[in-house]
Amino acid sequence: MPTDPHAFLLCGPSLAGKSTACERIAATLGAAIISADAINAKRGLPFGAEGLPESVWAETLRQLLLQLHEHARAARSVVIDDTLCYRWLRDRVRNEAMTADLRPVLLVLAPSRQTLLSRYAQLAESGQRQVLSMPRFVQHLESFEWPTPDEAAVDISTADQRDAWLRSQGAGSPART
Repeated sequence: MPTDPHAFLLCGPSLAGKSTACERIAATLGAAIISADAINAKRGLPFGAEGLPESVWAETLRQLLLQLHEHARAARSVVIDDTLCYRWLRDRVRNEAMTADLRPVLLVLAPSRQTLLSRYAQLAESGQRQVLSMPRFVQHLESFEWPTPDEAAVDISTADQRDAWLRSQGAGSPART
């Protein structure tokens, strides 16, 4: 397992499987989870802060970065559970991690659009978990800025890819989820 503290930055659209991957990575590598959704829920905001001004997200980002620095001061690795849907946002979190002496690693989850829409339909119908409105979800998918090659993202879109990456970190064979 990595000996120096890391910031594992999960990047992928809503419903890509980030929270599931986040839990597995955190449990396997002993990292703390920092979740934008959890920050918003604690603030009493609607899921995805849908319909609220951008300033709401600016405050969520501020709180996320404060948590990152708190864990860094304790020399603890973190897993960032957020879409990181814009390059500027990934750069900001990556730079903050480096400033805090955490080694950033960008992990991307990129299921097909068809898979995401299928997950959306299933979850919207079942009410199993909150989802964005369909117009907001489609807008999110269309405006998503995927990592470019210079960002050196590691693709963990499938459980097999995630588990192989975890093994490459010296984590052994994690249980399947």
